[in-house]
Amino acid sequence: MQLIPEEYRRSGKITSEVKALVRSRIKPGMGFLETCEFVKKEVESRGGKLAFPTGIGVNEVTAHYAPQEGDESVLHEGELVKVDFGVHVDGYVTDTSVTISFNPEYNLLLEATERCLETAISTARREPRTAEIGREIHREAARFGFKTIENLTGHTVDRYVVHAGKSIPNLFMPGMQSLKKGDVFAIEPFLTLSSAAGYVVDAQSKTIFSLVARKKTGTAELDGFADRIWTERKTLPFTPQWYAAEYSKEKLYDIVGRLVAKKIMRAYPTLVEASRSPVAQFEHTMALDENGLSVLT
Repeated sequence: MQLIPEEYRRSGKITSEVKALVRSRIKPGMGFLETCEFVKKEVESRGGKLAFPTGIGVNEVTAHYAPQEGDESVLHEGELVKVDFGVHVDGYVTDTSVTISFNPEYNLLLEATERCLETAISTARREPRTAEIGREIHREAARFGFKTIENLTGHTVDRYVVHAGKSIPNLFMPGMQSLKKGDVFAIEPFLTLSSAAGYVVDAQSKTIFSLVARKKTGTAELDGFADRIWTERKTLPFTPQWYAAEYSKEKLYDIVGRLVAKKIMRAYPTLVEASRSPVAQFEHTMALDENGLSVLT
């Protein structure tokens, strides 16, 4: 029996191929919704499904922003754009992100972030302690004159679970769990300017949700929507925009809001850098298998 299910490798191959397309084709003038639809189409054409809504993070917007129906936002010259997406094949998740700069002032920040990811992978090949991986990410960022985001981490993944319990920090944090053979995990350095606060805070917007409990409310409308999410997603995150053809935006947010209030669903607030400084992110998913470390994405 294989230590790492083959579905992870199929998922990773799809993720890698689509990421290459994102890097080459995302340009100023593309709409946020257009970008997300492009990713979804390319993933599904290769036999995968989105593991979570594609995130578009411009400048200080760091994570968890998925555009909704009617969003007319477009990408502009001068911006730093993070495209964060994941793929699953039969629930086996791989997660990745890429940052694209439309501003040469950010080129060194992008180079440093990619180097941090390379350093983290090299460290993980010889060192299973996640605290040490975080230490090396932080050291490499400082060598370039940048700061890591202290309250965002990489993470293990599992079947139908994007964040599966172990964290891989972006700085040294004692007392962290070690990685072991059979673990599949994503490492994702987030870097910002040395003058920045270096941590993220919640914004008001909430555009990504997931099912966390299976209990009946007694309201057919709510129970029907929750059952549909379970059938289609299990506990993987979703965004209301995916259901915009069947419900108005107001109705969707009413249903989801009531399910969140009843603790049947959870909301993921958009995360922004606290001092509104630009943030870059690169991410790979990898596995510790019989032969050591394999980068899946």
